[in-house]
Amino acid sequence: MEGHIVRTFDGDILNLRLQALRMGGFVIDHVRRSVIALTTNDDDGARSVVARTADVSAYAKTIDEEIIALIARRQPVATDLRAALAVGRVAVNLERIGFCARRISRLAIELHLLAGDAPLAHFYHDVKKMSRLATGMLRDALDCFDRVDLAGAEAVVERDAELDVEFQMALRDLLTYVLEDQRLLRNTLQTVFVIKALERVGDLARDIATDTHRLVRAEVSGAAAPSGAERELPAAESQRSP
Repeated sequence: MEGHIVRTFDGDILNLRLQALRMGGFVIDHVRRSVIALTTNDDDGARSVVARTADVSAYAKTIDEEIIALIARRQPVATDLRAALAVGRVAVNLERIGFCARRISRLAIELHLLAGDAPLAHFYHDVKKMSRLATGMLRDALDCFDRVDLAGAEAVVERDAELDVEFQMALRDLLTYVLEDQRLLRNTLQTVFVIKALERVGDLARDIATDTHRLVRAEVSGAAAPSGAERELPAAESQRSP
């Protein structure tokens, strides 16, 4: 009976992780669409991203409800409880990334109205580069969460510094731009909010990687995990349909 319960719980956790990974794929596309809408002056595309944010929240709500039901039903402790809560934290961070994409889309619509003759395209290179870095971090963080890959998670955390450098460089360019013509102040500030949202996406991807790190290390409230005491989690990637 005990073995049956363990196998059933593992199946429940695996299902939750698969849902989080599906949500992650949706959110990556969400961010990508928001940047495309900005850089191609596609207001309809931006409005579509804003509308789709409700789907991101629906993903998060479903995962949260299933975690609560699982905890109530199985009453897990130690590693099993941490595994369930880790999925919940990932879903929360993915929802926040979805909100970042919504913010970028709303800013895109405003910027298209404000642009006039201002050469916004001058900054699209920075925006696209930050988007590639941020979504790349997110994709790798989710892959590490899937495979419970400590080394990969640490690498994602370290890459956050690269995104921060890109943000600072883009910010300096924008400040130089507005100093040359202060009439473009509002336009420039809106663009700053865009790159700040992309930096935030990277921060949240880093947090997902950190959750994987904590899961592997089995830390609870800063306490070190007992060596050899953790039960290996099944990788969701290997369970996906081809």
